[in-house]
Amino acid sequence: MAYGSADARVKGKCRDCHSMHYSYEGEGMTYGGIEGPFPYLTVGGCLGCHAQYPGGGENIIVNGKARIPQVIHKMENGDLAAGNFFYVADGYAPDYSKGHNLIGISRQEDPPMDIPPGFIEGVIIPGGTGPIDWPSERQLTCAGTWGCHGNRTIEDPYIAIRGAHHADDSEIDGSTVGKSYRFLYGIVGKEHEDWEYLATINNHNGYKGDITYDTMDTISYACGECHAKFHPHPNLGGRWEVGQAYSKELLWRRHPADIAFDTVHGGYAGSEYQGYIRYSLESPVAFDEPTGAETEVDERSIVMCLSCHRAHASPYPDILRWDYDNIFAGHSKSPRVGCLTCHTRK
Repeated sequence: MAYGSADARVKGKCRDCHSMHYSYEGEGMTYGGIEGPFPYLTVGGCLGCHAQYPGGGENIIVNGKARIPQVIHKMENGDLAAGNFFYVADGYAPDYSKGHNLIGISRQEDPPMDIPPGFIEGVIIPGGTGPIDWPSERQLTCAGTWGCHGNRTIEDPYIAIRGAHHADDSEIDGSTVGKSYRFLYGIVGKEHEDWEYLATINNHNGYKGDITYDTMDTISYACGECHAKFHPHPNLGGRWEVGQAYSKELLWRRHPADIAFDTVHGGYAGSEYQGYIRYSLESPVAFDEPTGAETEVDERSIVMCLSCHRAHASPYPDILRWDYDNIFAGHSKSPRVGCLTCHTRK
């Protein structure tokens, strides 16, 4: 099928994901540590499908007509767009600085990292407000109030994402969980059919950005729901927490998100950013109306959280897309990677 028109609804035999009565472990599930029975007759819960063989070498498991992205695996050069929880998974020499500590994969981190950095209570999220507190005993879940996917106004992760896998998602408009980008409620964008495995610069995820901060449908807003102090959107941390280009009182305190290249340092023409021309899969940017086929970067291209970070986990600290310790400004032998993808004159 042509890119952009593929239907991502679950296909295949019901038993691939569900049991007739209930299950305590998913068939073939070797990881997770969460005991059943699992809600909605699912075989092994979220990890029963999306973490089937953590020590195996498949990043996308094909089961009949179903193609299931794996959030943890050992496939060489096979990390998908969100990364790979393998780097933080207990039992595999984890480094907790390299990703989110998801329940069933990692133990909860010690304080102060047991709550999301930059957390602000009661921020506005699609459908309502975020939690007024993040208790230390609350570990990150896949979905729901304490997770990323599904309706975060609903605490139970299974209820929060209920029905999304069977929804008609031919149009990603954020109106429901099933019609939201990667089931991130309210977020829009274009989804690469293979979760960016073997993506190219003209066939990749299309990320939504908005430099006006008038909407709640950008990928950076999704990150900001938990890490609110890192986003200048007025519903979240606001400019006082992050900064602004042309104010002596509001100089940048944190790296900006949802900001276009032509809005900083006197404009785009002749700036250090003008050298970023060809879309980079390593340091992607967002767009007002993403298509997933963008090949060029210009003054209206938008820096976002995922320009620098992965969503799940990466081989590098702080879930970065590159090795921050080996990015050297002004070094003739340093390639234009990482930070230097955007900051081309450094």
